[in-house]
Amino acid sequence: MDTKYAVVQTAEAHAALETFVEEDIPVAAPVLVASEFSGPPLPNNQKGSEPYTDDEISITWEKGEAQPAAFRDKWFAIAFAAQFVAVSTTAMVVASTISWAELFSSTDSDSTTSNNDYGGDDGVSQEQAAPGIAFWLSIIGISVLVAPALSIFSLGLMSKNAIGMITASLWFSIILSGLVAVFSIFVAPLVGIIYGIFTICLVSYLKTVKHRIPYAASNLKCSISVLKSNLGLGLVAIGSMVGLLGYILSWAVAFMFTMSLDVMKDNTGDENDLSPLGGFVACSFLLSFYWTHEVLRNIVRATVSGVVGHWWFVPAEAASFCSTAVMGSATRASSYSLGSIAFGSLIVAVLHLIRNTLHNARNDRNGGILRCIAACILAYIEAMVQYFNKWAYVYVGLYGYDYIEAGKRVMNLFKQRGWNVIIADNLTNRLLGIMSLTIGILTGLCTLLVTFMVEEFESKQGWLGVGFFIGFVIGIVLSGIFMGLLSSAVDSVIVCFAEAPQEFNDTHPELAQEMNQTWKDAWPDVVGTVIVGLGGGLGVV
Repeated sequence: MDTKYAVVQTAEAHAALETFVEEDIPVAAPVLVASEFSGPPLPNNQKGSEPYTDDEISITWEKGEAQPAAFRDKWFAIAFAAQFVAVSTTAMVVASTISWAELFSSTDSDSTTSNNDYGGDDGVSQEQAAPGIAFWLSIIGISVLVAPALSIFSLGLMSKNAIGMITASLWFSIILSGLVAVFSIFVAPLVGIIYGIFTICLVSYLKTVKHRIPYAASNLKCSISVLKSNLGLGLVAIGSMVGLLGYILSWAVAFMFTMSLDVMKDNTGDENDLSPLGGFVACSFLLSFYWTHEVLRNIVRATVSGVVGHWWFVPAEAASFCSTAVMGSATRASSYSLGSIAFGSLIVAVLHLIRNTLHNARNDRNGGILRCIAACILAYIEAMVQYFNKWAYVYVGLYGYDYIEAGKRVMNLFKQRGWNVIIADNLTNRLLGIMSLTIGILTGLCTLLVTFMVEEFESKQGWLGVGFFIGFVIGIVLSGIFMGLLSSAVDSVIVCFAEAPQEFNDTHPELAQEMNQTWKDAWPDVVGTVIVGLGGGLGVV
């Protein structure tokens, strides 16, 4: 007899529930489980290929619930704000003491002298002089227009043929690696052999993950749908980048001024050596730089997760350019959740600082090898922390948990669902990287074409390569913004699908049907009953 729902109710589960209720601990009660839209089931038990039976139901978890508006991990937010204000204030004080008029007049004088030298007796023609402002404005203007347009076009292209493009990205890696192996075998045989082995591994990897591509494609389609419905996320990312550029300029001014003070130098030794205070201050500046970069990047990631949560549970709030979801998620990520983001970012920043310090330290006979080993270990730890943070910020953006609680919840969810292997298969990032590179090249070609079409630039042949390079870089940066948003959305969709598949079916039935089917096709051997925890309510912050 076919039934749409199966009741999960056992004596052991009922007794366990009563025990937990007496201890006033919120747990998942036995519930009705949808067989058609239940989402990815629990993994096989440790006895072998047998699925969990009714008598073995013991693994439960709580769904995330929207946290009340409050500042979390606030001391980390205060510390981050303090260092940011300190760097910015120092830069402003230094800038106020500089005579900008004299600086620019000196620069113009040097430029004029240089141009006169080019046109003098050395025989260098005026054609090799730097082009005018129109040249640079044209290149930058075309790049700024073309790159976003190509990025939006690529979203539609990937949405319509996600499976084909993910497969093509894998073949692209194989072909590129094979060509490098063939050409290297005649120049550096050892390098050619290494790339040949790498090519074989890529072919084997393609065969292994081929059946998982449709599931990755369905995740990508959902993420593209979120991004296209909330393109205002691009403004959030651009604002973060502009803020980072402004901070870099302020940081550079403050750093150079501070390190030029006599108290920062060691007067007893080499003039380039730093005093103990100078070394401490230099490390503090570097930590500030790494920390700020991580925080600004992760604010965008948490914002994307919040928007995905709105789109998943309340689609009406995430259906316009600058929707309520975009504005609210960006505000929460940069205020209430700033401390949680700063907490995780500080851990990565400290590891990055220590690793770079060891890497750049002077080698000596006794400690050189040990220092290299320590740097490699720290690099591995840093990568693990970044991977942990990637998923923790999803919960921070979705529900507003603090950093520690977010990390525990999301990793426990994947562990209980049996997704600790599944999440490692990120087939979309390769495609996004290739798309960003392609857009960069096309943007560079567009700027190159413009220089040929304008008569004024026909004599500036020496600067055409510069124009292409600038267009390429701008294309990479702007397309990278869109692809980075898309990558963050994919991670958020994975978490939401693991936790709330039935709600997904209620709000987006067509996409849910496709994702459920591709999930079952990708992992047909993962069977069992899905237990949906009722410890917390659904929703977004």
